[in-house]
Amino acid sequence: MMKTNLQRNVILDIDSYKNDHGKMLPINTEYMFSTIVPRRSNRYTNFVKAMGHQYAIRKYVCQQVEAWMIDEAEIEMKEQGFTFDRKRWEYILEKYNGYLPLEIRAVPEGTFVPVGVATVTLVNTDPKCAWLTSYVETMFQRVCWKMTTVASLSFDLYNYFDTMMEKHCGKRGKVNFHLHNFGSRGADSYEADILAGVAHLAAGFNGTDCAQANRNIKYYYNTTKPYGMSVTASEHSVMCTWSNSETRDDLAAVEMMINLLEEKVATGDGLPIISIVGDTYDIYRLTREYIGGVFKQRIIELGKRGARVVVRPDSGDPLTMCLEVVKILMEQFGYTVNEFGYKVLPPYIGVIQGDGINNDSVRHIVARLDKARVSLENIVFGMGSGLTHDAGRDEFSFSMKATALYDGKEWQDLLKRPITDLKKQSLTGRVSTYQDNNGDIFSERVDLPQVSGVRDMMETVYLNGEIIKEYTFDDVLSFNKDQLLIVSE
Repeated sequence: MMKTNLQRNVILDIDSYKNDHGKMLPINTEYMFSTIVPRRSNRYTNFVKAMGHQYAIRKYVCQQVEAWMIDEAEIEMKEQGFTFDRKRWEYILEKYNGYLPLEIRAVPEGTFVPVGVATVTLVNTDPKCAWLTSYVETMFQRVCWKMTTVASLSFDLYNYFDTMMEKHCGKRGKVNFHLHNFGSRGADSYEADILAGVAHLAAGFNGTDCAQANRNIKYYYNTTKPYGMSVTASEHSVMCTWSNSETRDDLAAVEMMINLLEEKVATGDGLPIISIVGDTYDIYRLTREYIGGVFKQRIIELGKRGARVVVRPDSGDPLTMCLEVVKILMEQFGYTVNEFGYKVLPPYIGVIQGDGINNDSVRHIVARLDKARVSLENIVFGMGSGLTHDAGRDEFSFSMKATALYDGKEWQDLLKRPITDLKKQSLTGRVSTYQDNNGDIFSERVDLPQVSGVRDMMETVYLNGEIIKEYTFDDVLSFNKDQLLIVSE
């Protein structure tokens, strides 16, 4: 018998132990207030680009509880060893038509904030549902930490490339294709690929092979524009089909790619760029004898028509490999020395390094380029699982913690402060995130006297099933320019 698709059950989208936490609260608890906070800097940046709450609200928080979910959850939780409280879910179903009675406030999607401040706050709006605030942590925080982490790491690299490009050639704002997303196959899941793919583009990059990114941006960020794009590129399966495995010769494969580029130029179909993976057999032979020899003149002629050939090393030591390939291309095609003293290949030829690229290795590679006086203009990078998989929750120590409780009479402060790790200390009380006239951003209690010149950055984005505030993807990107100075300081 063929089974139908397994539908998402809102009630079961939790860590199982959340089921019992409601009965553990003091009996007079009416409201619980929680914050989501990136608690620690990573080794490169003290800022994060807050992302994900809009996606999480639209896809998960706004989904209504239905009767079948309650029935199924009762079975599942009992089988896992828990007592299931049907009444609290039937109450939400009957009174709120299944929508979750919560107020969610957040800094604007895409905003940069320093670590240690709240990006999102949540509180229940019905005194019978104090347990709900922490119950949604699983479904909500996992989207926020993943998208924020990837967007933050990608933007930090964008800023790094931008700075180095200015040093090498005096240009800024020209690195939007310097970090290509190669990570779809290295993502942990279908959705992890989407979350990382969207967040990478939110950092300001446009290069991506995540085919799902644009359609999800259009849907979740209210736009019809594409933000990510890619180029025609070979992989080993293609190169091998055109190669002689006995003689280990890929000359015919390179010719096939050059023919394809000529066709693209002639028809105007797509970007006139091809990327040729070069190490199916011998990266040095392919670069020197084929690209820079047999097909040199054809590549030069294509270059006169705006085309570009990019060689992709895919094995060897990434710290040395790409510089070696650049030097071979310079030997074969020549180079100029720009006014900043850096060597530059002709614009029709270049390198993309995707193998072994992560947040550390890319900086070491660029440092070696810099030492050799080779301009960053000659090379771009592709990052695979370093982008989609390695960007984990612990990168910025994301946490959602309850920081205040209302007992029917007054608000009480809650605080986590482990003596074994004070960096895990939570905020305390009902807080919001503010910015003063100096540009400083901080979280402070909402019940303190308001200070002149300080603005509340947070807005209510969700209330009892209704989306109150949404942002376009252009809004998300605008913070990259508007807050660049703050992040760079």
